[in-house]
Amino acid sequence: MSTRRPTAVWESIIAEAHAQRRPVSIETVCHTCAWALRAHGVAVALTGTPLGYEPLCASGPAAYQVMEAHATLGEGPAITALTDQRPILVPDLAEADALRRWPLLAPAALETGAQALFALPMMLGAISVGVLEISRADAGWLSPEDLADALTFADIALLVHIQHNADQEPDGTPATHGSRIDDTVIDGVPVDGPHRDYGTVERWAQVHQATGIIAVQAGVDLRTAFLRLRAHAFAVDRSLRQVAADVIARRLRFPAEPR
Repeated sequence: MSTRRPTAVWESIIAEAHAQRRPVSIETVCHTCAWALRAHGVAVALTGTPLGYEPLCASGPAAYQVMEAHATLGEGPAITALTDQRPILVPDLAEADALRRWPLLAPAALETGAQALFALPMMLGAISVGVLEISRADAGWLSPEDLADALTFADIALLVHIQHNADQEPDGTPATHGSRIDDTVIDGVPVDGPHRDYGTVERWAQVHQATGIIAVQAGVDLRTAFLRLRAHAFAVDRSLRQVAADVIARRLRFPAEPR
């Protein structure tokens, strides 16, 4: 494929960052992708954590709702894309096949106004690092050109995420390496480091905190604690963050199961 379109995608991301007077970040990638592909919302989630699927960034409330539905329900095109390590393209969430494959996620996504959902895994070799989720308000396939651009956005999101991790010490603090973090670049373009404000990360920190509290209360590992949190959220029809807030405020406890 010609390098013309990937170059145009990268230049559009740089232009958005310059307009915001900030270095390129995952947030920049999400917002630029949403604008370029006329999307209902664009989000990025990571895998390889104790939670298995961790929201990282969303272009807006609609994208966040779809992403949180994936996390709460434990199913959906994005999770399938991570598991199968291949793009999952769903042109119509209301079709019988989509409702059969994801009986919980598909209706939940439709309620947010999304009619189509395209999940592209962010691959590092043979390993799924995360997923780029693109939802649209109208049913229908992405055009070949839009799909090519979407894959490029996923690749760039992966590069920016890798660079961010490279700028972290093992404890998560900025790594100076003798220079300022803002001097980090990819192909000559500044890439934002740990000073980024994802919004989504801050909100998801509550879920991490609640998961840790449940692990201690119930005497279970983190993955089991998260599954219990997610099951409760589903049972009472509330979001993970709402239930997590109750756990943190000690309004809700998860005692150990009787043996």
